[in-house]
Parts: sequence; C-alpha cells; structure tokens
Amino acid sequence: MTGYRTYLAAILVAIFGALASTDWIAFLNDPKAGAVAVGSAMLMAVMRAFTSTPPGSLVSLLRTNR
Repeated sequence: MTGYRTYLAAILVAIFGALASTDWIAFLNDPKAGAVAVGSAMLMAVMRAFTSTPPGSLVSLLRTNR
C-alpha cells in the first residue's frame, strides 16, 4: 500500500481539525470525563503491552492450524 503515510497524515489533520472545532466544555459537562479518558488510555497501553502481534499487522481470527 503505497502512500499510506500520506493518508495517515491527512486523517490525523482532519481529526485534529474536528477536535479543535469542538466546544469541549459544553460537550463534556461531566467532571469525571477526564479521568475516564486517562483510564481508557492507560488500559489501551496495558493491553498493547500484552499482545503478541506487532502494531498494524492483520491477523485472521478464522485462521486454522493445519
């Protein structure tokens, strides 16, 4: 897949633009929202540490050992 870094950069710019244009104070009118976001990030990091596949690899869940 050639040009995947360009696509990734374009997606990140679009995401950051959408995040910047959001009124986060009105959207997250909950004092616990920050703690939930930090907890989710920590959980993702821990789960990534325990997985055996390299980041970005596609693994078929239906693969059978023959």
